[in-house]
Amino acid sequence: MQLPHCPNYFILSLLISINLCTKTESTSTSCNEGYSFSKMGRNITHCKKLRTLKAEFGWPYQGKVQDFPNNRSSTLVDIFFSAPPVGATGWVAWGVNPLRPFMAGTRALIGFKHPNGSMHLETYNIATDTKRGCQLSSSDIEVKVNDTSITYSADSGFLTIIATLSLPQEYNVSKLNLVSQVGSVKDSTPQMHDDTLKNFDSAETIDLSSGKSTSVRHRLHYHITAHGVLSIVGWGTLVPIGAITARYFKEFPVKFCGWYPLHVSCQISGYLIGSTGWVIGIYLGSSSRYYDFTTHRDFGIIIFTFSTLQVLALFVRPKRGDDHLRYWNIYHHLLGYTLMVLITINIFKGINILRPEKIWKWTYMGLVTALAFLVISFEVFTWMKFKILEQSEFWHDLE
Repeated sequence: MQLPHCPNYFILSLLISINLCTKTESTSTSCNEGYSFSKMGRNITHCKKLRTLKAEFGWPYQGKVQDFPNNRSSTLVDIFFSAPPVGATGWVAWGVNPLRPFMAGTRALIGFKHPNGSMHLETYNIATDTKRGCQLSSSDIEVKVNDTSITYSADSGFLTIIATLSLPQEYNVSKLNLVSQVGSVKDSTPQMHDDTLKNFDSAETIDLSSGKSTSVRHRLHYHITAHGVLSIVGWGTLVPIGAITARYFKEFPVKFCGWYPLHVSCQISGYLIGSTGWVIGIYLGSSSRYYDFTTHRDFGIIIFTFSTLQVLALFVRPKRGDDHLRYWNIYHHLLGYTLMVLITINIFKGINILRPEKIWKWTYMGLVTALAFLVISFEVFTWMKFKILEQSEFWHDLE
C-alpha cells in the first residue's frame, strides 16, 4: 500500500518565487504619469518611481559645463525628489554617493516641515557614525548646490525637494549612486530611520542620460522572496501539519493507521524546504555588509537547531518498553511546541522587516488562524470525546 504523504511544495514554491521577484533594472517614464511634481510647470525630461519608500525622482539632463574659475569640468543637473514623510513633520532625504550606493559617504539634502508650517532644508554629510546612532548635524558638502527649495503637497502628502547640483568629475553621471530616505524629526533634528528592508534598500545606481537604473540589493530580491516563501511553506505550514497529525491521529481522539508516515513525511519535507530557506537567509545576511537583522537571524538559527533535533528523533527515539521513553516523549513534545511558537514569531518578524504587499501578511495570518482553529476544534473534540467515554465507563461501573 502506498504510504500517505504531504504535498511536495518545493517546486511550486520556487515557481511562486520566480513570479514574485522583481526585475533588477528599471527605466524612467513620462513625467505626465501622475508624479507629484509633474504640475509644477518645470522642464523635467526624465521621471521615475524609485523602488522603495514610494519615492519619486525627476530631472532634466543638461550635460557637462565648465566650472570657472578653476576650469574643472562639472555636470549641472536639476533634481526633483518627492516622498511621503513619516508623520506630519517627518524628514525626507535625497543624496549622491561618489563611491558606492550606500548611506555612509552620501552627500545629502534633508528637508522637513516644522510644526508651525515653515520648511527646513539643509545639506548633510552622512558618515559611518550616523549608522551607529550619532546625532546628525548639517554641514557643507563638496557638491555645489543652488536654487534649493522644498514644498509640501496636502493632496498627495509628499514633500518635494528641488535643487540644482553641480557634480564634480568624480561623480560619474552614467553610474550615479543615488540614496533616498525618510524618517522622523525630534526637536528639529532628523532621527534615525526605521530598520526595515525598505529603508535599507533605498539606494540605486542610475544613468542620468538614459534613465536606466539598477539596485545592488534588488539583485537579491529573488533570494529574498524565495527565503520568505520557502520558510512559510516549510517551517510555517508543513511542520505544524506534521505536529497536528501526530497529536490528534495517533490513537485518540481519532485513530488513523497512516498517521506515522504522514507525520514523518510532513516533518522531513518541512525540514528540507525550511532549511533551504534558512540557508538562503544566511546567504542574505552575509551579503549585507552595512546592516543586519540580529533577532530575526538568531531566531532562525534556533529554529534550524530545534528542527534538526526533532528530525534526529526518528533515529534515536527509545524503543517501546524503554524506561526513558516517557521522558523522551515529554522532551520531544515540549521542543515541538516551543518550535511552533518560535516559527510563528520569526515569520512575522521577517514580514515586518520586508514590509511587502499586505497580502503577504494577511495570507500568513489566515494560515495561522486556520491552523489555530483546527487545533482548537480538535482539542474541543478530544475533551468532549473524553467526557463521553468517562461517563460511559461510570454508568458501566454502576451496572
